[in-house]
Amino acid sequence: MLISCQREEDPDDAVAPLVGRVDQWQPGSTEPHKHRRHQLICSFGGVLHLSTAVGHWVVPPARAVLIEAGTEHSLLVKRPALVGVLYARTDAYPMVFASQARVVSMSPLVRELFLACTRNPWDYPVLSAEARLAAVLVDQLQSLDQTRSDLPLPADKRALKVAQILLDDPSNREPLQVLARHAGSSKRTIERLFASETNMTFGAWRQRQKLIMAIEALAYGGSVKAVAMDVGYESASSFVAAFRSMFGVTPARYFQPPTSP
Repeated sequence: MLISCQREEDPDDAVAPLVGRVDQWQPGSTEPHKHRRHQLICSFGGVLHLSTAVGHWVVPPARAVLIEAGTEHSLLVKRPALVGVLYARTDAYPMVFASQARVVSMSPLVRELFLACTRNPWDYPVLSAEARLAAVLVDQLQSLDQTRSDLPLPADKRALKVAQILLDDPSNREPLQVLARHAGSSKRTIERLFASETNMTFGAWRQRQKLIMAIEALAYGGSVKAVAMDVGYESASSFVAAFRSMFGVTPARYFQPPTSP
């Protein structure tokens, strides 16, 4: 049974180096904000969307997202979701981030450690069972597999408008020439902007966008065939092949938690 740890105080001001909570979130998004602590966020039922100035991440169940301290971000859930958040003090738990955020797989062991840490008081002493439990969790985080559910966003407003059109409507099948006109630009300019600002061709970016958006529909029980059609694939088999190429597993296997180490 999941126990909610709703609190009014700011986790950045907590005494303990690792604190957390589990709350029921209603559909909606947070205002852009940041914390002085690193965050580990997991949905125990539902899909999270994380946005920063440089990218967008989709976090399905059985995954969690690590956010570097000081990163301005917003979070969105489109359906009610039970969400857990841990806040780690940077001086107590230094972590190396190659980017502002990364989505990781959650083993059953890490899931139980996560939940246990959200139930701890926010003022436990340094030499305590709670502190030792937190240290085990942080140690386990170092070995979690990263999963490719990040979508870099271009900075130029024209290319960003094209990206937003596709994010708002994953089923959009308009060719780039038409999308570019919506943004007041040319096909060639948009291609150049995506290559320079996302390090991906527009075609590769669009394919990743479709597959990442498909994760949410699959997480909520959509059939592979229906989801494939919704994100613009002509057949379920071509969708599964593209999904396996990107994530290394089939859609069905993707949502199975990894075994504990």
